[in-house]
Amino acid sequence: MRGVTKALKAFAVISAGIAALPASEALAAGLSTTGQSLGGGQQTVSACTSDTLRVSYTTAYSPAVGSGSGYAVTGVTLTDAASTPSLAACTGQAYRVTLLSAAGVSLGAVTGTVPAGETSFSPTAGFASPVDASAVAGVAVVIGG
Repeated sequence: MRGVTKALKAFAVISAGIAALPASEALAAGLSTTGQSLGGGQQTVSACTSDTLRVSYTTAYSPAVGSGSGYAVTGVTLTDAASTPSLAACTGQAYRVTLLSAAGVSLGAVTGTVPAGETSFSPTAGFASPVDASAVAGVAVVIGG
């Protein structure tokens, strides 16, 4: 129980730090998340790059989602934000972008393969079901895992 309490306290401290950043430029462990009013981020990246990856979101009005917000996340784009992008070692590796609730629960995920010669890319397929933009509090990115 003590470990859970410490983990919750640490999560609260991290969340408070992320909340202090502008929503359009939250930065956590080298991963920045941008878009509407979506929150902070997590990063899980294989050793194929040490570059900072930026995740941006697109949203669209969808009255069928959420509890009145009416906006759904319709897509994500990953961008290598380094001054000299270096994703060559990641080419051909699978990636997964998962949108998370404030409790860290997956709200939806998209997958793809890192393309050759690109510094910015998006999955070709969208989310299986609309993700309520107001419920998104974080993002997890895995490349090659």
